[in-house]
Amino acid sequence: MKKVSIENGNYLNVKVDGNKDLPAIIFSNSLGTDMRMWDCQIKELTDKFCIVRYDTRGHGQSSPVEGPYSFDMLENDVITILDDLQIEKAHFIGLSIGGMTSLGLALKHQSRFNKIICCAARADNPPPFIEGWNQRIAVIESKGTAGVVEGSLERWYSDTFRENHKNIETINLSKEMITNTSNKGYIGCAHALKTLNYLKDLSTINREMLFIAGENDMGAPALTMEEMSHLTPNSKYVCIPGAAHILNIESPDLVNETIQNFLD
Repeated sequence: MKKVSIENGNYLNVKVDGNKDLPAIIFSNSLGTDMRMWDCQIKELTDKFCIVRYDTRGHGQSSPVEGPYSFDMLENDVITILDDLQIEKAHFIGLSIGGMTSLGLALKHQSRFNKIICCAARADNPPPFIEGWNQRIAVIESKGTAGVVEGSLERWYSDTFRENHKNIETINLSKEMITNTSNKGYIGCAHALKTLNYLKDLSTINREMLFIAGENDMGAPALTMEEMSHLTPNSKYVCIPGAAHILNIESPDLVNETIQNFLD
């Protein structure tokens, strides 16, 4: 583990796996998780890539930075990590708020990236989306991150996945990641999400992009992501059957195959 400094004495928790001479991939977690959400991908990719993971500010073992945050902040955190590790160019994979961060990086920092994968994310902020985050912020202010555990699990995974006793360890890890997220980190990111406004600019992206959607994702509907792909030049779109929001955990084998096919 490595601590990468950001503003005001705060830091990001960063982990590097694999041979540093191989092409780099940086992974960005979803709201309410940490870098462990990518464990199933790391095992499959370390032979071919140098894997860089980090806990988004306010998440996991990164500093509980006071919010509100902005997407500029979240994107600049990624560039800070690349600079600290002396990585000139990398692939990028993000899910949910990490996927939204991938859009900003593709638009504002494209010279630092090769291929970009955006998972389970949208690119705009319609009024019901903003109101949903206002409600979530109110719950956190009242009950802390423990107050959003059950609602998050219902959105993250399909009923079939949650009800399968074989997945109990995964469900318990998910609960742990949510409750380990600082209130400041969760609320800070929620404020950033309310400002999401990249849809109008997708046509200007000139990186190769892959959009991966979950068939049963209610937060970033498959149809919404397919439309994003249509608006983005040189992009591909894949829908993961049966998966909900945290599709890389629910369907790791298919997601791993999809990632490797795109990067190869």
